[in-house]
Amino acid sequence: MFNYPWILVAGMPEEASGGYGKTIQSVESALEVVDVIRRKERAGVTEIANELDRSKSTVHHHVATLTKHDYLDKVDGEYQLSLRFLTLGGQVREREQLYHLGKDDVEKLAQETGEQARLIVDRNGFGITLYQATGDRVTEPITHVGSIEELYCTAAGKVFLAELSDAELDSYLSETSYTPYTEETITDSDELREELEEIRDRGVAFDDEERYEGYRCVAAAISTEAREPFGALSVSAPVERMGEERFRTDVPNQLQNVAGVVEINTTYSEWTDIL
Repeated sequence: MFNYPWILVAGMPEEASGGYGKTIQSVESALEVVDVIRRKERAGVTEIANELDRSKSTVHHHVATLTKHDYLDKVDGEYQLSLRFLTLGGQVREREQLYHLGKDDVEKLAQETGEQARLIVDRNGFGITLYQATGDRVTEPITHVGSIEELYCTAAGKVFLAELSDAELDSYLSETSYTPYTEETITDSDELREELEEIRDRGVAFDDEERYEGYRCVAAAISTEAREPFGALSVSAPVERMGEERFRTDVPNQLQNVAGVVEINTTYSEWTDIL
C-alpha cells in the first residue's frame, strides 16, 4: 500500500525493486526532473542538476525533450510545468467517483464556514487534494488541486492513518522520515500512535499548525458502506479565525454532518451501480 513510485533515487539500478519489474533509467530521470520542477514551481538547468546531482548536459537533454512534447514551458531561461499536466490531471480526476459525489459538499462547506474546504484521497501513502473550494474569508489558499502532502502532519492524513491495521501502520511508520515543517509537527512515532487512537475514538482529526505555520485544520473520514476509508473532508483556516471552540467543536460537527451525507451518497451510488 505504501509505495512511493514518484520518489526516484539517483543512480537507481535499471532492475528496480518493489514489485515494479524492469524499469527504464532515462524515463526515471525525466520524472525526477519533472518532480523537481513541480516542487520548485520554476527552475533552471543548473538548479535542477544540482538538486539531482546530475550533469547539466544530461538535465538539458531531458528538459529539451519535455519542452518539445509540451510538458514543460520555458520562461525567462527557466522551466515550469505546462498546462498539459492540467489536461492529464483533469482526465484522471473525472474517473474518481469520490470527486463527483463530494465536490458539491466541499462547496457547501466552504460557503458555510467561509474558509478553505478540501476533498482529499490517499494514494501511495500521500494525501492528494482532489477538489477544493474557498469561502469569502479566504484571500489566498494554502494548497491547490493536486497538492501532495505527507500523512503524518495533516488532519486528513491522520484520518487515513487511523484506519490502518496494526501491520499497515507499522509498515508506514518504518518507511517514514519525519520532516519538521513547523515547531508543532509530530516527529515521534509513539506520539503519533497515541493521537491516532484518539482519532479512532472521536472520529475527527486535528492539525494544529503542524503542516503550515499559522493554520489549523480539521478533517473527517468518508467511508464506504463496508466502513472502509474512501476519502476525507477538511476545513482549514488561520489560527486567528479558528479559536478553540470553533476548532474543537463547531467545525468538527459541520464536517461530520457533511461526511455522513457523502457516505450515504456513496452507498446509494454503489447500490444503483449493481442494478
